Amino acid sequence: MTVIYAFQDGNGHWHGDPDAPLLDPAEEPGRGILTYQPVPGTPEATSPFAGQRLTVLYGATDLDAGPVTYQLDTGGRFLATWHIHTLLASPMGTTPLPAPSATPPTQNPTPCVESAFTDDGRRYVLTGTRCDNGQLTLELTISSERGDIQGELCGAVTPDDLAPLARLLDAASCTLNTPAAIPQPRQGGGWSPGDSARLAARFRQERDFTILAAEFGCSRGAIYQELTRQELIRTPGSDRTTPASRPLSDAMQQRRQTHPNSHARWNDDEERQLARRCAEGVLTPELSTEFGRSEQAIDARLLKIGAVGPAADQARLNAL
Repeated sequence: MTVIYAFQDGNGHWHGDPDAPLLDPAEEPGRGILTYQPVPGTPEATSPFAGQRLTVLYGATDLDAGPVTYQLDTGGRFLATWHIHTLLASPMGTTPLPAPSATPPTQNPTPCVESAFTDDGRRYVLTGTRCDNGQLTLELTISSERGDIQGELCGAVTPDDLAPLARLLDAASCTLNTPAAIPQPRQGGGWSPGDSARLAARFRQERDFTILAAEFGCSRGAIYQELTRQELIRTPGSDRTTPASRPLSDAMQQRRQTHPNSHARWNDDEERQLARRCAEGVLTPELSTEFGRSEQAIDARLLKIGAVGPAADQARLNAL
């Protein structure tokens, strides 16, 4: 699926996963301009990126897509990865604090709706705050036991909308949890020549494995295995210079003259080595040379793996 997976803010700092590998390594990342304008009065309006013109990167990756579609100023509508959606939609505590004032600050509005429970290791929290226009700003957050955000919904509704919305969610739960909605394993596990050819043609049009699995009556794993067998996709860690690969573009070849591993997938050993070298006090420019990747890519990976050290501290400062 083609998604927005990184963006550059007005200060020139990159956020997200600017070095994320594309499904087709010979394909150039798409670039566009997004003016981020959240709806006034919603939690997203407090985002530090609200009102900024952002340069975004998009392409077909295996990263999970979030729930929101973004309209680019330069044309095109794309989903963003969960990482990008969380960065854009969440205040993240990065909004500058107001200057001290002689008058006492106004208190934040007290939620008029607040409910929470834990089920199967996941924490569900619903809060609602009444707006000046009488509407409710609802925010539903799903998190793990460690507090990691795994999903969220937010928006403004009227109090009269709550009961119909509850009925809709209940109906959706019943529909999605019926056995008929779950793709069944492919009988015998085999693919006929006709189905294989049809899958290859559909994959060139549709990169969403969930949609393809529903069309062909099988699991996402069966789709992945058959596309791998046809060499339409490669497994993580496979050699990118095999004869089946298309030659790299001129721009990618020039980029790899400076950074030999640019846009190559990180493996577990590289991430452990990066974390260890960061903890030893090695700074970003040296890490860039050592790992053959851009400094922006090093910063993004340090943040993603939660590395500790001066380079990781500087990456966090750059992300503010």
